[in-house]
Amino acid sequence: MAAVRARLADKIGPQRFGLWFGPQTELAISGDCVTVRAPSAFVRDWLRKNFSDHLRASSLAVIGRELTLEFEVEPALLLESTGPSQSDRADKTESTTPADASGNLQTTATLPYRVLLSDQGSPAAAPSRTRSARLRRSRTDREADAGHAETATHQPPRASGSTEPRAKPADTPRREATLCRFVVGPSNEYACRAAELTAHGRQQASPLLISGPTGVGKTHLLRGILHEYRRRFPRTRAIYLSAEQFTTGFVEALRVSGLPSFRQKSRGADLLIVDDLQFFVGKQRTIEELQHTVDTMLREGRQLVLASDRGLAELRGLGPELTSRLAGGLTCEIGPPEFATRLGILCRLREEMELTIGDDVLSLVAGQITAGARELRGALHRLEAMSFAYQQPISREMAQEALRELTRQTTRAVRLDQVQQVVCDVFGVEPAQLRSERKGRALSEPRMLAMWLARKYTRAAWSEIGQYFGRRSHSTVISAHQRVEKMIAAQADVGLNDRACNVEEAIRKLESALRSA
Repeated sequence: MAAVRARLADKIGPQRFGLWFGPQTELAISGDCVTVRAPSAFVRDWLRKNFSDHLRASSLAVIGRELTLEFEVEPALLLESTGPSQSDRADKTESTTPADASGNLQTTATLPYRVLLSDQGSPAAAPSRTRSARLRRSRTDREADAGHAETATHQPPRASGSTEPRAKPADTPRREATLCRFVVGPSNEYACRAAELTAHGRQQASPLLISGPTGVGKTHLLRGILHEYRRRFPRTRAIYLSAEQFTTGFVEALRVSGLPSFRQKSRGADLLIVDDLQFFVGKQRTIEELQHTVDTMLREGRQLVLASDRGLAELRGLGPELTSRLAGGLTCEIGPPEFATRLGILCRLREEMELTIGDDVLSLVAGQITAGARELRGALHRLEAMSFAYQQPISREMAQEALRELTRQTTRAVRLDQVQQVVCDVFGVEPAQLRSERKGRALSEPRMLAMWLARKYTRAAWSEIGQYFGRRSHSTVISAHQRVEKMIAAQADVGLNDRACNVEEAIRKLESALRSA
């Protein structure tokens, strides 16, 4: 079995082998079967999902015949790998655990599972509780942001089970969606400037409509306007309502409380902010009420701000009267964040989440996650959880694995031939040309993007991708992948249909085509 383990370590790399196949995982051969015993169901399932092919190949190479695989859970392995004394560990030859100057055991491949023993007084117990408290606080902060009551006296809720006092909002500006914490880039600069003018009480832009796809920062800007307006004009009335809240309040007023009080609240505000305008489409009575509200506020010189996930041209369901009134104000569109903006968002999130992540890892995440702030935050939370589980610092290798797994989980399975077809359709080249040896820019750029997309969206290995796209080597595919990441970071252009096109715009076109393929 030692030969199989050695072959497997050579195949997947010593770091991954030590992490998943150290003392906490046992391999045994009986007849034509390899039994893999893992310390927990989570580890068992991970090994089955990610290493079955490697185990079969290693067994075949050493033994000369293909063996079946069986995966079992053996919790005692966890105790054996974390429980022995330091002197016991010194006798083992497969893994060593050196001590630091204070005599505490250093982390090794067994540490990803020490979290399971955090209540048994192990050296990992205290860090585990500290990290868990941080995760609880982070979750509570997000819930406080999402459910922020729109009153000047609001206080964020305490974390459930937390023994630490919550700081006042004034002491923790990172918990507020303020304008000063909004990361500005070319895609949102105009909207951000309009938001600042509105928050400073300049009503040249009323109604102000901010539009853009999900996750680009519309709600952040709205809450930032509200926060700054209240700070500057504490004696005025500023109200934030989602479209659903507006509709619910209107329906309740019709049935129970009466319209005068509802209208006094909404139309009497000095600043009224309404989010998710698209929610009103198809609700004719509510649209009429909103239209009268807009008319009243404009007539009395009050400020109105709205946000929608689409532009006015796509909101025909609101009716010509309301859309014409909105068109008479200022409309600002926010596009998907560019690489530099995504990188800025990640730097801000790193600060807020108190994470230790290198700039090179943030650049990798910014290059791979081309959506908005929610997805970027989700990627960092995944890295934080992996770092906690493995008890290892966040590295570039860990980020690559995390992002690859994240892409697999959030997108449907994509085949290499689908990637090839999409690239050929968008760039107007033939599949044979894409796989050829020709190296002109008109073919090399689509080929590199095809390899980059294949690595991101398919389950194929580097070698499989290279084989598919013209029998290219493993290193050629890696080089192409790295070149695309550098192009994204540099905001470079690629040739698309006889015109220069920003590489991120080209990737968005390709990804959109993949989703509908």
